[in-house]
Amino acid sequence: MKTERDVMGNTRLDVVSREARALGVRAGQTVAAARAKCAELRVRVVAEGAVRGALARVAEVALAFGPATAFDVVEDVVWVDVGGCEHLHGGEPELARALDARVRSLGHACRVAVADGPRIAAAVARFASARKPGPLVVAPGQGAAAMRVLPIAALALDDDAIRWLVDLGLPRCGDLQKLPRRSLGTRLGPRAHDVMQLLDGEDRAPLDAWRPPEVPEERVELEWGAHSIEALAFVLKTLCDRLAVRLEGRAMAAARLELVLGLDRALCEGAPHVSTLEATLPAPIARAADLLAVVRSRLEHQALAAPVLTATLRAPELARAPARTGSLLAPEPKAERALPRLVAELAAELGTPRVGVLALVDTWAPDERTRLVPLGSPAAARPSAQVTSALEPSRLVEPSSVARDALDGARLLARVEDVAWWRRTGSGVGTRRDLVAWWVGAKQPQPWRGQRPRPRPREEEGLAWVEVLEESARLRGWID
Repeated sequence: MKTERDVMGNTRLDVVSREARALGVRAGQTVAAARAKCAELRVRVVAEGAVRGALARVAEVALAFGPATAFDVVEDVVWVDVGGCEHLHGGEPELARALDARVRSLGHACRVAVADGPRIAAAVARFASARKPGPLVVAPGQGAAAMRVLPIAALALDDDAIRWLVDLGLPRCGDLQKLPRRSLGTRLGPRAHDVMQLLDGEDRAPLDAWRPPEVPEERVELEWGAHSIEALAFVLKTLCDRLAVRLEGRAMAAARLELVLGLDRALCEGAPHVSTLEATLPAPIARAADLLAVVRSRLEHQALAAPVLTATLRAPELARAPARTGSLLAPEPKAERALPRLVAELAAELGTPRVGVLALVDTWAPDERTRLVPLGSPAAARPSAQVTSALEPSRLVEPSSVARDALDGARLLARVEDVAWWRRTGSGVGTRRDLVAWWVGAKQPQPWRGQRPRPRPREEEGLAWVEVLEESARLRGWID
């Protein structure tokens, strides 16, 4: 791939900036001729792959405005089929302005034109003189009038044909529209039919729809390695912004993220030069700020073995973004937007298995009635009836030891091993776990297991749930 050092004096310029054009520099001139007019001219080399990636990103963003898009690397043009979608934005001018603002938010300079066909729209966007800023909208059936004021370069003819027509004094398409078609067709060659249609304002060329890749990803290469997480955060923000607009174009949200960091191989000192960080999101997210918060939370626990030279952010798993209808009267609940981000940050910080919601489980053990399940998964079915006929605890506490002699008068609630023998735990098969109700109050308890009652000081009245093992007892909860 060529760099600025490989540019010679006889290299011709493909694109000229507005500032250089004001100084007399034109596209097609050699670098030597351009620098003769502007000694401070700076020439940049842009790889074709970078241009293709930028156009593909714009085409994917444009999917939010139409069902199909396409792009041309040679002409730097992106097409989007907006037929039948203009009413969603209030009309074609409003749609064009929204698309123009969306592309400019990515840092690109663009010019948007709306016409009856893709070739006419591209010709108007590239060659029409803008008397006022903003998109250009060609009214339906006015394609011939829009082509009349354009130069003949808008017809995409070869250089010899354009030079010959200009020498004849026909610099604009309107001049060709006045000529007899039969005599003009003999000079245009095999493209005569297409040119005639464009001059008449007819553009029936099909749009070769572009299909975005299955896994959206954004990649950036750094000239100087990023040594710290703080320096890398600026790069990640750019990647998250680009990925967010691509997800918006697909009407999708990211369910899992992958961040691939390419480290400086010379400074790794035996460590792997590629580091991959994954983050499974309990709730899909799509906004740029939410993506950045999750990636930064995951990256804060990562130690960089060497400076980062490349960073790639991809979303290998996608989920459909829920559609929301705004209301002019009811306020938008902020929790619906803040909760997915909070849960995603917690999952990246603590790990996915530690973040979820409690679901009820149909089991005989009261301390196992709830289970942590991932957010968004169908919760376990609620038990239709109480699994035991005895009293059950309503409040669980941290298990604490209870003296065996303090259980005088305790009433047996259930014997877990008798009703759930397939889940025996503990020291062996003979282990028994009894759930008993222990009355805590002023009343004298009844003898338990043939023991003699013992006096007990007055305490607050209530029922406690105690788990009695073979050699010990533990307080597990209270019965209201």
